[in-house]
Amino acid sequence: MKKQSNTLFSDINKEQLANLTTVVKETINLGIQSARRNFSAAELWDIQRRKRTFTTRRLSF
Repeated sequence: MKKQSNTLFSDINKEQLANLTTVVKETINLGIQSARRNFSAAELWDIQRRKRTFTTRRLSF
């Protein structure tokens, strides 16, 4: 029983190839308000604290 295949995809016809290669124009919605927050020092401290505990746990094995 053959378990490996030499081809990854089945044969693609011209219609499917044209559908896969069509260019779609991207649009940007300018009416959306972004919910951007400022990155605080407390968040940085928390990230660094979690990183320290992870590395100590990893080294203790």
